Order: sequence, then C-alpha cells, then structure tokens
Amino acid sequence: MELIAPEQFLDKAAGRTLTFRMEPSGQLVGVEQFLSRVLSVWTRADGTCTYGVITVRDGQLCFVYDDDPDVSHCWYTFIDDNGLLVGMPSDMEVQRVTKITETPVGCRDVPLS
Repeated sequence: MELIAPEQFLDKAAGRTLTFRMEPSGQLVGVEQFLSRVLSVWTRADGTCTYGVITVRDGQLCFVYDDDPDVSHCWYTFIDDNGLLVGMPSDMEVQRVTKITETPVGCRDVPLS
C-alpha cells in the first residue's frame, strides 16, 4: 500500500461515483458521487444522503457534510495493486474503493440542501 497525494485521488474520483467498503470485511460503508473536486454527495449504507464539501488539508482529503457541519472527516489516500483506499488516522480504519462508475448515486431521500 502506497500513500498518494489527495490530489491524485481526486484525479481518479472527480466526476465519478465510488463505492467504499471496510477492509478486510468488505462491509458496505457507502457510495460517494464526486460532483467535482470540491463537492460530493455521500450515500450511506442505509440509503440516506448528504452533500459534502471537499478540501485538502495537511496531506489529507477532508469532507464536511451538511448534516454534520461541525465535524471534518479526513482521510489519508492510498493505492495498491487492487486500487484506491482511504485510511482514517485516528484509528487506522481502512476503506477500499471497490467500484468506480459514472452512475449517479441513488438516494432514498433528497440531500438536506
């Protein structure tokens, strides 16, 4: 697993929809549509959706979501022979990108804003 710059991750993600699963269990975390390099729609495993503002800070890819504006979710970005991964520094939770498509997310309800 090799650390890559957040901008390299965004090069692969912008304009696409990525599916995230826990490593190594494969449990679905959610699906994120990267509308641009600065805006996304996050769909959780339960089908609820929210918009996210994307920033790069201190070598990490960070998201602030409309439904949780006081928390910044930041990830280190990685690549290996099987594709892209993100890791949370606080507990080293690792999520693997298992699918990249150009299909919009399917939200059960409309994002909050």
